[in-house]
Amino acid sequence: MTTATRRSLTDVPDILYNVFHHFDVHAMWYDDNRSAALCDSRRSLAMAARTCRAFADPALKMLWSSLPDDQPLADLLCTLGIAARKRHSGDQSLHDGEDKPQRYRLPTNNIGGYYRPGAIDAYERRWKRERRYDVNYSISIPGDPRTHAHWDRFVEYASRVRAVALFIFEGPKWSRLWDELQDATGGITILPMLYTVTFCEVRYRRTVTPGIFALIPPSVGKLRLPLPPSRLDPSMIRTYFPQIRHMDVQPECGVEDLRMLAGFPTLRCLSISVSFGIPSPNLALPALPVLGTLAMEGSWTDLTTLLNSAHLPSLHTLSVTGWEGEDNASKLAMDAKQCFHAISRYKSITNLSIYTTYTPQHQYGCVEDDIPEVQGTFDGGLLDTMRPLLSLHSLRYLATRLPDYLVGTESDLSLMADAWPDLVELHLVIWVYQGWSRAYIPRPESPYGGRLEGIAHFAGKCPRLRVLHLPAMELAEESLGAVEFPSETHSLCTLVIEKVLFPHGRADLAGQMSELVRRVFPRVASAFGQDQIRFGKEEFYFSDDDSDPGEEEEEGQETWGFVKGASGRCDDCTKHMWLRWRVAW
Repeated sequence: MTTATRRSLTDVPDILYNVFHHFDVHAMWYDDNRSAALCDSRRSLAMAARTCRAFADPALKMLWSSLPDDQPLADLLCTLGIAARKRHSGDQSLHDGEDKPQRYRLPTNNIGGYYRPGAIDAYERRWKRERRYDVNYSISIPGDPRTHAHWDRFVEYASRVRAVALFIFEGPKWSRLWDELQDATGGITILPMLYTVTFCEVRYRRTVTPGIFALIPPSVGKLRLPLPPSRLDPSMIRTYFPQIRHMDVQPECGVEDLRMLAGFPTLRCLSISVSFGIPSPNLALPALPVLGTLAMEGSWTDLTTLLNSAHLPSLHTLSVTGWEGEDNASKLAMDAKQCFHAISRYKSITNLSIYTTYTPQHQYGCVEDDIPEVQGTFDGGLLDTMRPLLSLHSLRYLATRLPDYLVGTESDLSLMADAWPDLVELHLVIWVYQGWSRAYIPRPESPYGGRLEGIAHFAGKCPRLRVLHLPAMELAEESLGAVEFPSETHSLCTLVIEKVLFPHGRADLAGQMSELVRRVFPRVASAFGQDQIRFGKEEFYFSDDDSDPGEEEEEGQETWGFVKGASGRCDDCTKHMWLRWRVAW
């Protein structure tokens, strides 16, 4: 019998088809940590296509949707008898690295260990030999290749390609094949469904690779750059990417890079990190009239400079990640507040995400620099820093993930609910900052979310709210009586409160906590039932042997209540915060 929870045997192919879409086949040449996963995913999809005829189409569709470079296309033409490789004496070693993770790792300077003269050059030569980097490919049949018996097979595979990485400077010789193919076929579009192009390079070069632009149709809308934009000719980008809408730049952008990016008025989505090197540079950026989604990383001061210099009338989605540096926490809080002032200029923002992370450190060989440690704490409250954001009355989605050194006192949830009445999702995550040195002593956990009855403000003032994720809160004996309960049932679907601080020795108030949540947000009441609450004396205490409500607490120990399963929901919410941004692309 088939039910919603028990699928029949005939549903197995449908389930596997969905599984194929979760394989990681999207090559990111600047992320060496993914090379093994890429290799395993592509190998598994190829095996699935060979194992079962029913799996061939969905597996090949996923496998060919994103190519690590254009070599598989050139090899396919050779396999079909349309093209051929030039043979030479080194052919016996050409296949050594094809099916290994190194196949997806560029021979850059970061090969590990201390620098040895000639080691990098030797590694590059070996990598190129294994990849057939310098082997010539050419059309092997006379006349128009479209008359070949297997041409339709090539078109079938080429039409599956949605993303490809191309060597932009002094790339492989097989790329010259594409100019030859276009000339022989009268200028056809080789990859008609291509949408995303990633430019990569082996070493710092300047000569553009012949043939790669023959693969790029005018319909390409997304460009990923693991190299500074100023290395590219702006006129070349405008010529071959006339409809460019999305751009993802991995290295840190300086002033010239930003000016180059601002020269593309069709951009709708942009992801960058900025590092100006000088305080308050004069950017003088032209307007980006249709840019709606912007993700950026950098120091708070650099982010402020960029936001104050840019003119983005259509901005609706903004993701900001501030670098911590090695400043005092009070200075970082002031810098963050200035950045929030700059954000508040853009009243059209509906989706806003704010994060912090350490300043990226540049590694040389196997020696890593120490990560700078933030000193001190900020004595003000969360709203003392975030107050400028209260003027963004159109917000529907807000996610903040901030360290506790920026938060001194509890949050005022009432002001937030008043300022953002159209909220659909709110994630306020405060994480315990852990210094990198052994001498660093983390701050004790505090109820930064304020009193538990504060959740009622959202029930009465944010009718569209569906997801509410709050930091640790506090329950008082009078909390239940202090709440003005809403007259109508609220439709909140997900409530996550990481932990609740009870009055010392008053674990018996668990029922009051459950009742408060039930009367404010009845749809999530079952997750906060008394049987779902556990107690512990230490932070992050989630053992199955938690003390019972009736057990006596030790003198001086705080009583923290944890909702069973809340840690898992916190992880889900955090993943969703990032997933939502990725989906926006």
